Amino acid sequence: MALLQVAETVVVLAILLTVAGAIRRLYFHPLAHIPGPNLAALTWWYEVYFDIIQPGQYVFKIQELHKQYGPIIRVTPDEIHINDVGFLDAIYAPSTTRRDKYEHQLKSLRVPGGVGASANHDVHRKRRDALSPFFSKRNVVYLEPLIIKKVEQLCEVISKHAIEETPINLSDLFFAFSNDVVTNFLFAHQANMLADEEKAAEVRQNSSELLLGININKHFAWIPDFLEALPLSISKPMMPPGLLDMLALFDRVRTELIGIVNAKLSGRASEKPLGPTGKESVYASVLDNPSLPPSEKRLLRLEQEGALLVLAGTESPAHSLNIIFYHLLANPAILTKLRAELSTLPQTPISWTKLEQLPYLSAVFEEGNRLSFGVTARTARIAYEALTYTPSPYVTSSSLFGRGKSYIIPPGTPISTTTLSAHTNAVVFPDPFVFNPDRWLGDEGRERRKFQMAFGKGGRKCLGIELARAELFLVTVALVGRFEMSLWETGESEVEFVRDFQVALPRVGSKGVKVMAREL
Repeated sequence: MALLQVAETVVVLAILLTVAGAIRRLYFHPLAHIPGPNLAALTWWYEVYFDIIQPGQYVFKIQELHKQYGPIIRVTPDEIHINDVGFLDAIYAPSTTRRDKYEHQLKSLRVPGGVGASANHDVHRKRRDALSPFFSKRNVVYLEPLIIKKVEQLCEVISKHAIEETPINLSDLFFAFSNDVVTNFLFAHQANMLADEEKAAEVRQNSSELLLGININKHFAWIPDFLEALPLSISKPMMPPGLLDMLALFDRVRTELIGIVNAKLSGRASEKPLGPTGKESVYASVLDNPSLPPSEKRLLRLEQEGALLVLAGTESPAHSLNIIFYHLLANPAILTKLRAELSTLPQTPISWTKLEQLPYLSAVFEEGNRLSFGVTARTARIAYEALTYTPSPYVTSSSLFGRGKSYIIPPGTPISTTTLSAHTNAVVFPDPFVFNPDRWLGDEGRERRKFQMAFGKGGRKCLGIELARAELFLVTVALVGRFEMSLWETGESEVEFVRDFQVALPRVGSKGVKVMAREL
């Protein structure tokens, strides 16, 4: 009897605490004055539903909510989203202004040691400063021959298909190309995935499947925590192939790190030309950095750093190339205009730093990057000062609710604007889902570039932007100039953004961009 009374008391207390918590979140929370659905303010299960039950749909649901509630809404009990590109600089401030990332969102990546997964502003700056020399434009220019070598190999693979008159999966080839470039750029060990198309297709598929677990990681971190706590002999058979690929990458990075340390201890010098950084690999640069404490040079931390750099450096440029080539081939007039501009180039090889000065070519890249959407997940920033949000002239007509009303955002609040919101703002980008490079030309085009978020914005802007630009320019010029290609069994659904799993994913079952090619 006493046990039953205790159980009843516990249940009653639980109900009272739940009700009290709900009342607080709805009426007494620091964000209670922010519009939005009550369910989102009450519980994280609202987000879980659209992340997992309706997989990868919350960014699209948020866009619908803005039409109902206005340009600023509460999307979880402690987070707000602002559908107003006029507020981007306040959220994604420069590195001189402290902005932390939101740790809850970083759980999805499972690599806390990576520079992109650093929540703390100061930790991020130290990690980034150690890597910046290796990713500088100067070093990318020095290592341009490495990229060109891979571009030539890519052309050889396409040429082989052209001779045999067989279809080409550009998505697989772009994935392999980007993976090889970023791996060979960063590390002393060399990768050659581009030499094996079947392997490239397998690894790309594995990587896509691994991304599907990202929202599980964020909301139910105890599941991967439990699996990682098991002995590898037990957990390995349960791991998806993409995770096994990442473990293999960890092993390669570990081997390289050990080799660097042993070389330093033995006094051996590298036989390779070392370029402007004076380092053979990015890890030699990090290990020799005097501003990093020993804790930042731990093996596990550096393995995670390497894994995140490779994943980001593969997925982002490969996806942009998919978008660019699909739309070039689906819009012959755009391709003709691009070829007309490229026909003015001399026959001798030209550095990508010269190619990026071509206005229409640059406009094609800006539009491709815009519709690739970069990191599509909410990437909230936390300000340590109170912010005041007043809707700007960029607020779209579909979000007139609350126009002109100001809102005080308390310090410590996670705030975000998704790339979907920014890149489809109809005031800045009329007909936002239409691939139109002309929108980036002239003074208006230059003005639009401040709203480009494919590589992030502010002090956390993508570290590898110069490397990615070099890849995009060199690949596009080489393929457009050498091959006549036509889409093969490929429609817009193969590239259309319909699922958010950190990056833009197309429909389930998409095979990627496939083409037939012939040499010009």
